Amino acid sequence: MPFHANSPLSDPARVRRIVAQIILLVAAAVAIVWLLYALQLILLLLAFTAIFCYLIAPLVNFFEFSIRIGRFSLRVPHVVAIIIVYLLIGAAVVFALEKIAPLLSDQLSAFFDNMPNYAKQLDQYAKQLSALPNRYRLPASWRQSLTDGIDATIAGLLNWLQAVALRTVRMAPYLLWLVLIPVLGFFFLKDAKKLSDKFLSTLPAADLRYRVAVFLKDVSETLAAYIRAQLLACLIVGVIVGVGLWLLGLRYPVIFGVGAGLFEFVPVVGPLTVGIVATLVASFHSWHNAFLVFAFLAIYRLIHDYVIYPRLISQGVEVHPVVVILAVVSGAEIGGVTGVFLSVPVAALLIVCWRHWRDLQQDRSLALTGDQQLIESAAAEKYLKD
Repeated sequence: MPFHANSPLSDPARVRRIVAQIILLVAAAVAIVWLLYALQLILLLLAFTAIFCYLIAPLVNFFEFSIRIGRFSLRVPHVVAIIIVYLLIGAAVVFALEKIAPLLSDQLSAFFDNMPNYAKQLDQYAKQLSALPNRYRLPASWRQSLTDGIDATIAGLLNWLQAVALRTVRMAPYLLWLVLIPVLGFFFLKDAKKLSDKFLSTLPAADLRYRVAVFLKDVSETLAAYIRAQLLACLIVGVIVGVGLWLLGLRYPVIFGVGAGLFEFVPVVGPLTVGIVATLVASFHSWHNAFLVFAFLAIYRLIHDYVIYPRLISQGVEVHPVVVILAVVSGAEIGGVTGVFLSVPVAALLIVCWRHWRDLQQDRSLALTGDQQLIESAAAEKYLKD
């Protein structure tokens, strides 16, 4: 079909410019993806640093108070408040190493000493599961299919555990990078306001600066609410699970208490893993104890998810459970354990981005259609509320 004389595609020079722009855009996108992949460890370090800063920021604000003496008012400097918080964190770490680390070390040693016996027990469980189709005298084709399915499931689970263990071991050399988190966190906490103001000052339009400032504030409040709620949830879960399993007589209550607290940061997968492992370990010693452990963890999980956690988390974090599950599965496929850990915060950020984009589109629509559409929209909202 021939192009119109005034069509942009009728000009060869313009066509070449459009093609060149498309090629440059594709090349830039590929370069950005490659750069993100090459710097994934740096980005991961920055992500954990941001989480660390959000965790201790309320403590810094708490110690940054004013003291009034007569006519004079003395205010604790921001840097001094950060140093006080760091000293308190150091004291807490030393206390944990002195009091909890020896118990944890003894129980880990006992657990690894019993690992050969636990492996034999797991092998027996696998054989019993494989024998179930024959025990109930199912048709031959069904027995073979069920046996193959059970064997494949067990083999897949073992391969997954081996892959997770191998990936964890490979990440061990990067543990030294954790030392950089408090170092970077100190400068982020000290200069966060200055960095934000400098970034906003580079934006040309006042309306754009306002929108970006509101967006950054919304992102900050969402991340802060989620991370602090997760920290409190980890502490509560770790203490209750550890004490509860100790009262039930389960071996290694410190291991499972610490593990439950740490794995609480991994939605869905973490609590499920702790529950399965604790029930299995209890079954190695007593099926009655295993039933009690399973009942305790299941009941507490329901109370925590539907009573405790909703009261911990802020109203600003609105993530549906279906979104959480899909985010966790997607994170596991993309980034493994690290992807699972960061999946829900990323999902919350995407929801914030979508909300601001929706508000921007509505503002543009109102600007284009005038006050009449605003009046009709307000009337419609009032009608729906009535």
